[in-house]
Amino acid sequence: MTHSTNRPVQACDLCGLTTRHGAVADEIAGRSLVFCCTGCRQVYRMLMEASESPDPAHFRETEIYRRCVDAGIIPQSEADLAKRAGSQSPGNPEDGQAAADSEDSDGAPPPERCLPLDLTVYGMWCPACAWVIEAGLQRMPGVEQAACHFVTDRVRLFYDPVKSAPHRIMAAVDRLGYQAVPAGAGRGRESVKAFVRLGISAFLTMNVMMLSFALYSGFFMDLPGEAAARISWPILVMAAVVFVYGGAPIHRKALSGMRMGAPGMETLITLGAGSAFAYSLYNFFQGSIHLYFDTAAMLITLVLIGKAVEQWTRDRVQARISSFFDLLPQKVRICSRQYPEGRFAGMDVLGTGDIFRVLADETIPADGRIVSGAGRVNESALTGEARPVVKREGDAVSSGTRLVSGDLQAKTTAKGADSMAGQLIAIMEDALAKKTGIEDAADRVLRFFVPAVVLLAAGTGAVWFASGLEFREALIRGVTVLVISCPCALGVAIPLARVAGISLAGEKGILVHDFTAFERIRHVNAAVFDKTGTLTQGNWKLADILPVAEMDTDRLLCLAAGLEKHSAHRSAEAIVQAAAARGIAPAAVCDAAEEENGICGSFGQKRVRIGSAAFMAAEIEDFWQRLESLQLTESPDLSYVYMSVSGRLAAVFCFGDPLRASGKSMIRDLQQRGVRLALVSGDNGQTTRAVGQALGISDCRGDLLPRDKAEFVDALKKQGYYTAMVGDGVNDSPALAAADLGIAVHNGTNIGTRASAVTLMGNDPDRIRDFEHLAGQVARTVRQNLWFTFFYNAVAIPVAMSGLLNPLVAVGAMMLSSLSVTGNTLLLIRREGGKKT
Repeated sequence: MTHSTNRPVQACDLCGLTTRHGAVADEIAGRSLVFCCTGCRQVYRMLMEASESPDPAHFRETEIYRRCVDAGIIPQSEADLAKRAGSQSPGNPEDGQAAADSEDSDGAPPPERCLPLDLTVYGMWCPACAWVIEAGLQRMPGVEQAACHFVTDRVRLFYDPVKSAPHRIMAAVDRLGYQAVPAGAGRGRESVKAFVRLGISAFLTMNVMMLSFALYSGFFMDLPGEAAARISWPILVMAAVVFVYGGAPIHRKALSGMRMGAPGMETLITLGAGSAFAYSLYNFFQGSIHLYFDTAAMLITLVLIGKAVEQWTRDRVQARISSFFDLLPQKVRICSRQYPEGRFAGMDVLGTGDIFRVLADETIPADGRIVSGAGRVNESALTGEARPVVKREGDAVSSGTRLVSGDLQAKTTAKGADSMAGQLIAIMEDALAKKTGIEDAADRVLRFFVPAVVLLAAGTGAVWFASGLEFREALIRGVTVLVISCPCALGVAIPLARVAGISLAGEKGILVHDFTAFERIRHVNAAVFDKTGTLTQGNWKLADILPVAEMDTDRLLCLAAGLEKHSAHRSAEAIVQAAAARGIAPAAVCDAAEEENGICGSFGQKRVRIGSAAFMAAEIEDFWQRLESLQLTESPDLSYVYMSVSGRLAAVFCFGDPLRASGKSMIRDLQQRGVRLALVSGDNGQTTRAVGQALGISDCRGDLLPRDKAEFVDALKKQGYYTAMVGDGVNDSPALAAADLGIAVHNGTNIGTRASAVTLMGNDPDRIRDFEHLAGQVARTVRQNLWFTFFYNAVAIPVAMSGLLNPLVAVGAMMLSSLSVTGNTLLLIRREGGKKT
């Protein structure tokens, strides 16, 4: 426990200065220590973590200590300590991380003049390292807010661009002994090279254009040959640099595409600019002033500018999805006998069954079950729900969620790719990698489009030349057709919308497995809902036990718990929990075997079975008559599970499972739009009908096995309905797979094995309406992108063939067509990104 104290003046256990201005006490490695300020305490912790056998006596001799003194984190003198005593130290996080997430931070928002900056920091050993970086940055002029997160190796800050700059901020982190790079800047060096290439090309092209204007004056007045040559030589040199150096990446891609038999936009640009450059080179050596070096240089430069702007726009779109790939921390605080309070290690060290500790404002590193402690967990990264959920001992926690407050230890159940966040990321990566049928068709068109454009351009030039036009004019018209027909807009029309749609859905707690779901949901005119856990809350609680045979409830619960401990069904969990709450040990049931609607096993010489009414009826001949005589209450909030012993009905277990509050409005909305609705369940027909009546669904079918649900979905499809199946649990997988659109409601189990196109992570079927609205917006954006692309080519190519355009106008139009597609996708993000579900 760390606290400030008014104890007698002592010397700081790190820097040696007095503690007269306020002591900070702490217990580290079993020793009670006192420090003159929070900075000394955090640096001491960092130095303790830096070595397996730290020697505090030599801490002041270390390089880390000296750097922290230079950075102002450790006071240099009594005067320095007195000066800072009146102001509060920047942050006092027990774990070295600032409570910086905007939705939970109580701090004031940064001034409007400030810009955000996200950095990835390498070389941090422990949370104290994060605190040191954070404190050092907050002391920099122009940095208004800074939060360094050790677990994710990320820094988020706001800076005043008048007083500071990103390179200065990164240099400040480097001076502390760490390496800082822009977050997600895996292509950082390539970006710098591209920027330098663009700058040089633009500068030279401006000079080429300026000198070309002087050369063009030769068309209107006598320009001596010597003067023309003096002007032409610099134009040639500068245009050659732009064509060779500036166009190098374009030419490389063009050659690669032609070698692979898949020419693209770069091929057309290379052919167009190359034709203009080669023809100009020929005329230059012939002494002619009909030079088009400016055209070649401008083509290259405009393409570089357009691609830079397009990349910036695409980065903004893709930034929406990059946050999901940051959900898996790289470090974890593992608790062991040697370090019961936990010690940080890499995620690769953590194994299933290991205990890990999470403190307030840390990201939970793995899936687990809480063994001690409690806290409030923000699950919005997975479910889209911003309201924190209280978690206590015995509750499950998921990787990628964040502990808002509290202190807990959890036993690892899954990590990395097997964890909830890992599965989510894998599904999103798969969805992003899949191509739709329209994309495949577009790709096939592109394979033939470029060769066709080349032939069309050559034919255009040949026809104009044959009709009496000068060769240079015919060539320019051919080049114009080449340039204006570049299919780059078609290439990004769908992929960019896919990234935007999947990321926006993820922010709303909707996991899209297949991008075609955005289009398919528009055609749905029949929806089949599973009852349990979909339209009901799925939080089964054992409400009552009705003995039918001569056995008391404790004995019945003992047998049921012994059998159900082998099952993962909700009713099984409720029975086992009820037995534990009453202190009843499960019976030693053996030979347990799960079937479609129940489970059976042996206890001594007795055969014990638990399951649905249909499951019991298959064994007990007069079951339905017995059931009718029991006169069970028909209620939408109650579900019944039956138990038999040695072929005789022994008990009825009553479970409470209330309806979801949002179910009625969603069902009413679907009915008003003419969607046929049906309710199916493995539960008994009486309960299913009661739930359907409460929700307003007339077509209710109970006592269905998983294959029966799938057959019902198939029957609707044969009647001409485009059917959606909404369900949870592995039992619904056949029906989800059979439906035209499978929508799974997440129930806390594996999300990677579902036969669905969409998973509602928020555990609320009402999100179907959110997805339907978003799907309409995404589908409209895709259609707009495609229609604009085809309209552009249908108009632009004939106009270029007619000779009304020149290559410079053509390349501008081509880049605007590409930017219009990316801009339209950006508008989708602006419209939908800020909406809360």
